[in-house]
Amino acid sequence: MKKFLQLFSLIIGLLIFNSCSESDPADVYGWDDPEDISGPRILKKVVTNGVDEEQYELNQGKLFQVKRNKYDGNTAVEQQTIYVFYLGNRISKIEVNGTYPGTTTSGRFDLTPNYNQTSGKIVSLMSDFYTGTTHKKHAITTYVYDADGKLAGALTKTATVDPSSPTNYIYPDYRKDYLKFDGNNVTEIESIDEVVNVTTGVIESSESKKYVFSNYDWRMNPYTGISDNYLMIMATLFPEMYAHFSDNNAAKLKFTKGTDPVVETKFTYKYDTHNYITSNGFQKFLYQSKP
Repeated sequence: MKKFLQLFSLIIGLLIFNSCSESDPADVYGWDDPEDISGPRILKKVVTNGVDEEQYELNQGKLFQVKRNKYDGNTAVEQQTIYVFYLGNRISKIEVNGTYPGTTTSGRFDLTPNYNQTSGKIVSLMSDFYTGTTHKKHAITTYVYDADGKLAGALTKTATVDPSSPTNYIYPDYRKDYLKFDGNNVTEIESIDEVVNVTTGVIESSESKKYVFSNYDWRMNPYTGISDNYLMIMATLFPEMYAHFSDNNAAKLKFTKGTDPVVETKFTYKYDTHNYITSNGFQKFLYQSKP
């Protein structure tokens, strides 16, 4: 009882504005509640250094449009507008318009999933890239699930479209994604890019990116309201998005690219009173009610 009365007194004191006020409640208790959404929710924005990196818009309760912006300082290095189409309650296509890593050319990805009609899971994905009306790339992704029904991996093969034979695809470029879980949290993502000699079948080059996550909390991941199907489809373009499958939040990330030194990132979380994170020390997360 004594501890309860002390805590109650401190909270009352925080509500009184004066020059000797206590620290911010988020610093004292590790939580912050700018919106107080008590019902179902979905992400509205992800903000870094005052800039909107991700914006999510709904239409009739479904994810309709997403805007992604990645910055190097104040310079935008990626900008995409994403439209999500449905057939009933299933995603039938995702259209991604904008600029992408490694290129300054704007273009459009059309991403079309194929479902197992019994399980409802996505078994493959067709991806086509256009600049203007010109078909540039064609890719097929095949998904593999483990015995528990969790996504274990994805193999994507990509062909450059030959205008003289636009439906005859030769696939020299491969990407292999592998996932590991601990319960409902992703512990590792490995994404391997390969270039294969289409005549000999020999791998000419290979580069691996590995993300290792640890020290998960027990609170809600901010991407919980985003469907796994959306995340799976988008992760064919941005493999780090597989991490959003997790139910909870990792305190540590170790990233390795090829033979480069390991880069370690530690996250410091603040939460709202419904156990969703509002900040990870680098990004702020804002939510909206989901009908």
